Amino acid sequence: MKRLYVIAWCAAMLAVASFRQARPTTTFRAADRAPVPREWLLKPASDLTPEEHRRTPDQTFLTYPEWFLVFGPAEYAESLRLRTATSFPLVTHIQQAWESDAAVSDQIGGIYPPNEEYNTMIKVINISSTLEFGIKAAYEETVGRITDVNGGVVATDEDRFAADFAGEYVKVIEHVPWYDFDFISQTKRLWSEVPWLGEHPLRKLERRYFLTSELLVKAAYGWVIKQAAASTYAKPLMVTCVILERPLTGAHEDATVIQTFADGSVLAEWPRYAAFTPLAIEAARQGIAFRAIAGNRTAVLVSAVGPSDSISPGQAKILFSQSIPTKPGLRRWAVATQVSELHNTLRQMESDGLNVEHVFDF
Repeated sequence: MKRLYVIAWCAAMLAVASFRQARPTTTFRAADRAPVPREWLLKPASDLTPEEHRRTPDQTFLTYPEWFLVFGPAEYAESLRLRTATSFPLVTHIQQAWESDAAVSDQIGGIYPPNEEYNTMIKVINISSTLEFGIKAAYEETVGRITDVNGGVVATDEDRFAADFAGEYVKVIEHVPWYDFDFISQTKRLWSEVPWLGEHPLRKLERRYFLTSELLVKAAYGWVIKQAAASTYAKPLMVTCVILERPLTGAHEDATVIQTFADGSVLAEWPRYAAFTPLAIEAARQGIAFRAIAGNRTAVLVSAVGPSDSISPGQAKILFSQSIPTKPGLRRWAVATQVSELHNTLRQMESDGLNVEHVFDF
């Protein structure tokens, strides 16, 4: 029995190794694992930024793995509009989550003091998403594949509900943590609004079971994580301070000038997270340079999506790129630029036809 046990474990490890070897490359990195110049990362902080709005410069990199758990669900939600969940490349997203984590860790390793709190959070997020996507992938490749009677094309009301739920989920997690999403109300909507009868009854029943299980498990796990986060982490500020060489022109209700300096530059309060990016793009279009973001004048990370041959980074440095599994020919580019050059980098990306996806505002 012991020999059989050892053989079984060896076979399992061999299968995992073969699987890893067989998977195509989806994250592309330069030979230099830390392409961002060290001097970009060590510029002194801005004394003009209020203390409560200053964050450590490593967080612009550390938030990429966190935001990848927004990019993945967004791609998933978009894919579900046309294709069933059974056909979505879940395992590729697991692979890319860990590869992006490794890329940012290689870049900032040995430069900044260990950010144990943020690194712990990232590891919890990655492990949780690996378990979620791994279980989903195993289920979809077996049970899901059997009931997917329409060749991957959406055929039931339950599949359409899955697309709507996924889209609503993405809208929420762009602004607040995932565990703030109301999974229970979505469960109630599934059982009260989605018709019980219709074509492909086996698929309908199976999807209803799958979606109910997913929603209830996430509701319970989210409650646990929310309690743990509340006792471990301070509630994050939903605004950040930027210093611009001059104020934005036009009406921008979510951009408030706090102070104007003698040289015409301004200290302004902007929203954080998803809402920060469109304001940064608008500032770039107006040719307005940043002097500090969250107190930092160091490198800032930007992600953009476009064809694999369309980027010309100019003064910026490409940290890595990742293929978009459901969109052949497109890549997500992770590019670092100095805060003072952010406006030029954003304009260059738009000129290259890239869709600026996110500015990682520390």
